[in-house]
Amino acid sequence: MDGVGASPLGRLGARLWLMAYGPHARESRDPRHYRVLVHSLFSSPTSIILSNVVGAAISLFCWKSSGNPVFVPLFLVTAAIVALRIVTVARYHAAIRRRELTDPEIKQWDREFFVGATAFSAVLGVMCYIALAWTDDIPSHIITIVAAIAFSAGYVARNAGRPIFVIVQLLAFCVPMCVGLYQNEHSFYPVVAAFIAFFIITNVAIAFSLNRNLLELAAARKRSETLASSLRSKNLTLDSALNSMIHGLVMFSADLELELANSRFAEMYRLSAADLAPGTLFTTMLDRLIAAQVLAPTAARDLGEVARRALRSGQTTDIEILTERGQIFVVHAELTSDGGLLMVTEDATERKAAAAQIERMAHSDNLTNLPNRFRFNQVLRRVCAEAVAGQEKTFAVLYIDLDNFKGINDSLGHECGDQLLVQVAERLQTVLSRGELVARFGGDEFLLLSRPRSADDAIGIGRKVLDAMAAPFQLSGRTLYVTTSVGIALIPEHGKDPSDVLRAADMALYAAKAAGRNTVVMFDPQIAKDLNTRRELEQDLREACRTGNLFLHYQPIVNLRSRRPVAYEALMRWQHPTRGMVPPSDFIPIAEQTGLIVEMGEWAIRRACMDARNWPADVSVAVNVSAFQFKNTAGLISAVKDALLISNLPPSRLELEVTESLLIEDQEASLEAIQALHRVGVRFSLDDFGIGYSSLAYLARYPFSKVKIDRTFAQHVTTEGPSRSIIEVVCNLAAKLSMRVVVEGIETDLQRREVEALGADQAQGYLFGRPLPVDQLLSHQNAA
Repeated sequence: MDGVGASPLGRLGARLWLMAYGPHARESRDPRHYRVLVHSLFSSPTSIILSNVVGAAISLFCWKSSGNPVFVPLFLVTAAIVALRIVTVARYHAAIRRRELTDPEIKQWDREFFVGATAFSAVLGVMCYIALAWTDDIPSHIITIVAAIAFSAGYVARNAGRPIFVIVQLLAFCVPMCVGLYQNEHSFYPVVAAFIAFFIITNVAIAFSLNRNLLELAAARKRSETLASSLRSKNLTLDSALNSMIHGLVMFSADLELELANSRFAEMYRLSAADLAPGTLFTTMLDRLIAAQVLAPTAARDLGEVARRALRSGQTTDIEILTERGQIFVVHAELTSDGGLLMVTEDATERKAAAAQIERMAHSDNLTNLPNRFRFNQVLRRVCAEAVAGQEKTFAVLYIDLDNFKGINDSLGHECGDQLLVQVAERLQTVLSRGELVARFGGDEFLLLSRPRSADDAIGIGRKVLDAMAAPFQLSGRTLYVTTSVGIALIPEHGKDPSDVLRAADMALYAAKAAGRNTVVMFDPQIAKDLNTRRELEQDLREACRTGNLFLHYQPIVNLRSRRPVAYEALMRWQHPTRGMVPPSDFIPIAEQTGLIVEMGEWAIRRACMDARNWPADVSVAVNVSAFQFKNTAGLISAVKDALLISNLPPSRLELEVTESLLIEDQEASLEAIQALHRVGVRFSLDDFGIGYSSLAYLARYPFSKVKIDRTFAQHVTTEGPSRSIIEVVCNLAAKLSMRVVVEGIETDLQRREVEALGADQAQGYLFGRPLPVDQLLSHQNAA
């Protein structure tokens, strides 16, 4: 109605609304004010009921007075409407007693009241018209005119909250009556009708005036409630601020009479509201604290002295007191601007405990409660200094590491891993002698500082550690056997500085791991030399990968019937600039440990595919794939596809050889990668079958086209029955699974005849050719 695009009729309605309600036009539409106005309609149920009953009784009076039977049905209709209105009023009051009404419900009650009031007025209007126009009964005329005046005044008084209701009711009631007066033959009745019309207009104006007064009263009440709410809010904010403080606060006057205390202060000192009544003396409060055994007399005396000192000197004073419950309170006292005393109490119990805990954590391991790396280094520095000064003869540092702890964590979960570390710590403490120290250095590493009589004695202590770990561990209902490797360094023989000693013990531990684990190794200078050699070899291998100094040799795999090569296996070689040809057994483990094997493996696949594209179409190339390359299956699949795309080699001519160790570590991921490449057309061979964790289940589950039997069986095929039987069984099973069998390590013609007789399809070994570079391989083929 207020919008720019409103119709002329809408704008006219808006102006009339504004004229009727004046400055309260907008307030009349406020939902909260609307709720008040609607409620005013039902606010006087007694007057509604009485007036409606009187209205119904007028019909009976007119019937009795005039004798006209038409008033009887009018009475019945009026009585029915009155009954419904009484029910409406009762329902409304019952509803507001149960709960607060929603805005849609308020509108519904508003409409229901309007319908009932309008129907009642309309029936009365019809009754008045009939009494005035259809009868000449003077008493009926008089009572209808009196009723018009009375009901009009009642409408205004009771329904002023909704002026539009007053207008509709007056029109529905008085218009028929005025028409009846005009139609009556009495000469003065039209004048009476005019007076009634004027009376209607006056009542409408009064209704709007009363409505404005109601709205103004509601607005004033709203402003009053807002102001009161604001004051309450500010008071509550102040109280909330004081009572939400984490510290206790109390204020005293210059005479040490209590003025204010927050709830936190009462809670901390266990004081009641009566104990903290305004005007309570400070000394009285101290006496109550002593009586309630909150503070000891000495603590209360110290607190009183702090207060008096602050008042005398005017300086801020702090004190730490201990309660009878063991709580630590830090009390801060200072003067207020009016010469009074402000005291703030902090419960520092948790803070002090946390500080102590931090101190403990700085020197001990949180999981095992053993000394930690920091504490061990402190002791080690002191021990090294004493050893250098000649105050002590020999110390030993034992570097202890659990074997395969990562596998335990990965398979059983970190919770079991933590339980294991706790039990290991407990067992290590049983090995200690007086004056010795064991610490957790981090992860599954422990350090033991001992005072052996000799090097052999130190090794004996290391064996005690192994013996302590030999018994099974019970972890969450599981029985677990764990082995340990120990590296030992002596002070000052293997180092006089803590870092040198730890480095020597760490190298000895590495040697213990390399020696097969579950063993004790004493540091020896040769260990350092071997590790340095390995590090140099690792650096040189990285450089070889970067500069392209790696190359491939190819060894033929021949068909035993035709004696012709059906494939060549790519074997990586490294020509070191100073060491010469480095065996793969030396540099492949380094590549796997450092992760270089992934880069080297991808290069080998690309190079092999590029070389194989120049071979006869019926000759394939076989490339070994490390289990480490399968840790990133997406990268491996992408590398194989790229190599095939760049070389334009048919996928069926590429064979990837995998070992059983790959299938054990992550069967699902490995199977998915193998199947994805198999769908492209790449073929797979199971290499070194028969050693390690050989399982015939692999042959059925994985899409292998070949099985390569390890060379150890070929070495004994002519002398040992078991080797022959195993080769024969594998050949028979492979034939049923449509796989070919390749026997590795064939070096004599007798071995060739034996494996061929046992059912092998293909063979590989020095009998058919040694690994050669690709250029020599081609010339060798041409010569053949």
